[in-house]
Amino acid sequence: MISLNSGPAPDILYADERLDIRTSGCDQIRVTGEIDVTNSDAMVKALLPALDGRRCPVVDVGGLAFIDLYGLRSLASLSDEQVRLRNVQPNLARMLGLLAWSTFSVS
Repeated sequence: MISLNSGPAPDILYADERLDIRTSGCDQIRVTGEIDVTNSDAMVKALLPALDGRRCPVVDVGGLAFIDLYGLRSLASLSDEQVRLRNVQPNLARMLGLLAWSTFSVS
């Protein structure tokens, strides 16, 4: 069978029963599932080497079903500057609006 996908295969950075984190090597990280106090520290530990000092990391959160405040704080800790979030779902957009953090930019 011939694959029509011309991009690189995604690399799994972290996976547990509730969270999957992958990168496609194109400067973007995709998180799918749930981030909370039970897996936030493991998420940060997996992401920091992949970010390798990027000033403004891009995280696709379109597949995120749930994130608690601890998870948001963990995402914010990934960069000294802004963390760019892509494909933000309405519930997360509302939470970010209520918090009014300048740590995140939404695209």
